[in-house]
Amino acid sequence: MTDLKKLGSLTANIGDMALKRRVLSIVKGLNISLFDSILDCGCGDGLYLKTIKELFGVAIFGFDLNGGSLRLAQGYTKDMGVPLVQGRIGALPYKDNSFSKIFSTEVLEHVEDDLGALKEILRILKPEGMLIITVPNHNYPFLWDPLNWMLERCLDKHIKSGFWAGIWNMHLRLYYREEIEALIRQAGFKVKAAEFLTHYCVPFNHIILYGLKKLLLSGVLPKGMSNTSDKFSAAKDKQSKLIRLGYRILEIIDRGNDSQSKERSCAAILVKAIKE
Repeated sequence: MTDLKKLGSLTANIGDMALKRRVLSIVKGLNISLFDSILDCGCGDGLYLKTIKELFGVAIFGFDLNGGSLRLAQGYTKDMGVPLVQGRIGALPYKDNSFSKIFSTEVLEHVEDDLGALKEILRILKPEGMLIITVPNHNYPFLWDPLNWMLERCLDKHIKSGFWAGIWNMHLRLYYREEIEALIRQAGFKVKAAEFLTHYCVPFNHIILYGLKKLLLSGVLPKGMSNTSDKFSAAKDKQSKLIRLGYRILEIIDRGNDSQSKERSCAAILVKAIKE
């Protein structure tokens, strides 16, 4: 059972409400037990690895293509016994039926052969094992990225790279729910459920977060403000009063996303599937 109070504490300093919601949804959705072996397929800087290891103490493994991200993950999970491997998702360096649960968050949209990647995940997942995938939604909210929202609907175009690329930045594709579910089924999984994450947000949310991250990591701002960029810290008391106020406003806006009674525009789709 997930300790929700501890999970809330571990994610308290995540200023990106969409990321925070993904972390909470994935950790709770995995329904982790003591005997699970879990792979974070596309672990990035190790946020999920550290959070899950601290919460459950289970066997968890990290895999990523980017060596720089893995070095960060190694630093954040130091002395926690989290094995990290670098490689390509199309040729996962694990034996068949290695893991009871695998999750891959915001990864497939970067992969040329997304179907091949899912088939590789199927291979290394144990029978009856669980897969959780999150991907950016093509039916994203207008406020999330107004510029691309208008361009796509009026000119059937979008900005592909750079600051104004918004939700499309570094992505080969976005997915509609029907597309990602069909792809997961084609790979051989049985789809169990889908969730729609982050409908309510501030205008230009994706672009603002991208700009703020660069500013906070630049060292220009006072230490009390730059601490907010440390999503790995659970200590809210490190934040300035101004930052805490900003977080409070963001949390109030994000609270509207707690109720997802029907499918609607959202920034990300979460799909839960099993290997039969």
